[in-house]
Amino acid sequence: MSHPLRAADLYHTGIVVPDVDAWKARMGEVAGYRWTETMSADLPVRLADGDRVLNLRYTYSLDAPHIELVQEIPGTPWTAAERVATHHLGYFCDDVPTTSRRLEEAGFALEACALVDDAPSIFAYHLAPCGVRIEIVDRAWMPDFAAYLRSKAPQ
Repeated sequence: MSHPLRAADLYHTGIVVPDVDAWKARMGEVAGYRWTETMSADLPVRLADGDRVLNLRYTYSLDAPHIELVQEIPGTPWTAAERVATHHLGYFCDDVPTTSRRLEEAGFALEACALVDDAPSIFAYHLAPCGVRIEIVDRAWMPDFAAYLRSKAPQ
């Protein structure tokens, strides 16, 4: 049986926070994490209520196991939940549209996805009825995650 995801492709745990830079400092203080620069991108995304362009701000820990901190955007799936730390589990995949379809067939509803030429691309978020959220990311965007992290480390 073929699975939509492979356990070995889990590469980060995402946490949505009210202030990325404050939480980078906080997690550095309490656990010694070092971080990439805080990155920002205006990205077209498809949400349940329609297409929008959102400014996504995020950072990855340089230390494993890797954490992604994502800046909260109220009224979107990127909303910090009170008393719930983990927002999503991030998996690499080779084909976002196909993996997305297979996750939907497995009961994980499409919640949001990036759009390129008005088609799902780059990443997608899927939500199970129990609240488990999966992010799939096209492996081609970060074929060597360790090199990607090094390229984003403060100099």
